[in-house]
Amino acid sequence: MHKVAVIGGDGIGPEIIESGKVVLEAAGEKFGFDIEWTGFDIGADRYLSTGELLTEDDLKDLEKYKAIYFGAIGDDRVKPGILEKGILLNLRFYFDQYINLRPIRMLAGVETPLANKRPEDIDFVVVRENTEDFYVGIGSRLKGHEKKTLEVRRDIYSVKFGLDVETDSDELAYQIGVITREGA
Repeated sequence: MHKVAVIGGDGIGPEIIESGKVVLEAAGEKFGFDIEWTGFDIGADRYLSTGELLTEDDLKDLEKYKAIYFGAIGDDRVKPGILEKGILLNLRFYFDQYINLRPIRMLAGVETPLANKRPEDIDFVVVRENTEDFYVGIGSRLKGHEKKTLEVRRDIYSVKFGLDVETDSDELAYQIGVITREGA
């Protein structure tokens, strides 16, 4: 029995998750495995009603599962960045999910705008950073002058940046990336 935590999330996330569960259960019937699903109420609706994003208790409960089936995060009722940082990035950092793996394969019968390409021509994997570089989430926007310290603490490092930024521009934005050998 495979025990899987489920976070439907927001928007069409829960609907997609439900359809995916049907497919996975059909695969289980065909290949002889069972899945026990446990749902977690994590997303915009909970945030808007309780103010909670992802709690320590949520993380401890999710830690009991080998897999988390995750829908989508994002809702027009919540300012951009709040759900993404408070839920998605928090999960990535907590579980140290340093690889964002994106397999790409063209399926037979699907048209592509790429000239003369067939399924055997398009089959590759994109490996992206998931917890370091700009995902550490340290940056800001400002007008005028700003002096501050930015910090990132992880199990494998602790780093502080002392900034003294001054601009005559209407607005200046900056983002600092951090990359370790292990993360890269």
